[in-house]
Amino acid sequence: MTLLAAAAFSQAGPAGPDPAILQTLLGRHKPVAQRFEFAAIGDQHYGAAGIAKWPALQTSINRSTNIQFVVHTGDIKSGSTVCDNAMFANRLADFNRFEMPMILTPGDNEWTDCHRENNGSYDSLERLDYLRRIFYTDNQSLGRRKITLSQQSEDRRYSKYVENSMWSQGNILFAMVHLVGSNDNFGRNAVNDAEWRERSAANFNWLKTIFSVARDNEFAGVVLVMQANPGFLGSRVRVSQLESGLRDSFYVIEDEAITFRKPVLMIHGDSHEFHYDKPLLGARSGLPIDNLMRVEVPGSADVHWVRITADPAKTQLFSVEHVDVVENYFNQTRP
Repeated sequence: MTLLAAAAFSQAGPAGPDPAILQTLLGRHKPVAQRFEFAAIGDQHYGAAGIAKWPALQTSINRSTNIQFVVHTGDIKSGSTVCDNAMFANRLADFNRFEMPMILTPGDNEWTDCHRENNGSYDSLERLDYLRRIFYTDNQSLGRRKITLSQQSEDRRYSKYVENSMWSQGNILFAMVHLVGSNDNFGRNAVNDAEWRERSAANFNWLKTIFSVARDNEFAGVVLVMQANPGFLGSRVRVSQLESGLRDSFYVIEDEAITFRKPVLMIHGDSHEFHYDKPLLGARSGLPIDNLMRVEVPGSADVHWVRITADPAKTQLFSVEHVDVVENYFNQTRP
């Protein structure tokens, strides 16, 4: 464990799951062998062009009748869009137009970066508090059809972390983990570093809780949804090479994935380009962690989505498809 991780642990006590909370979650989330599909999106509504393309994206997903739910990796606006209340209200209305459940994890553009002058010079922590009040009013998903989510806030030690949620579909356990770009809000000033330490401790607890449920109830796989690209830039890396504010959380993910031994799929956004690969090398072995995969969703001007299928009858549990929204193709000119 690094010094940063040790500091985060010391802020909030032990990172392990509360036994009573764990028993509740074990009773609530049980695996069932079932093939299903879900959609993954993120980094959308970027400026006027992205907002104009959003309806075609949403219609494409809504018309895909086999999609059980949508996961959104955050960044619900561009990094230069004002973080005002009207923007949040607009996005909430849009998200609730999905026919199926939609589950959102926050991105850095909607709180961490709101201190920027072109974002309106907001207090980023005030925006985070407002975001939680607007998008996480109860334990229900967004979308016209709802599902009930388990939330980390059910543990009184982590009552503010309503955005960290868990649900199951088939024999897969899903969870949102609040990890964001801009170095996870670490390194800007003392006030925001304190937020990072507290949230890191909560994330350590949540990750350990997720994998405890997955192991004890014998789920076939785990899906972790987050916003941050921690430093996956094309070539495989060790966790020690990732961004400083995200490194410690990924040490926990690495350790839990190796212990779990079954497929773990990380879904993130942040850098806007579609990827499906195995990005991490083991800290000790230097070899690829074969059961730890990641999908990066397309984003920004690339207004498309990803269909992910989980099929317990196949050797490879997850299959991934980039779905083009033809209406959102770029206009090209001949060379």
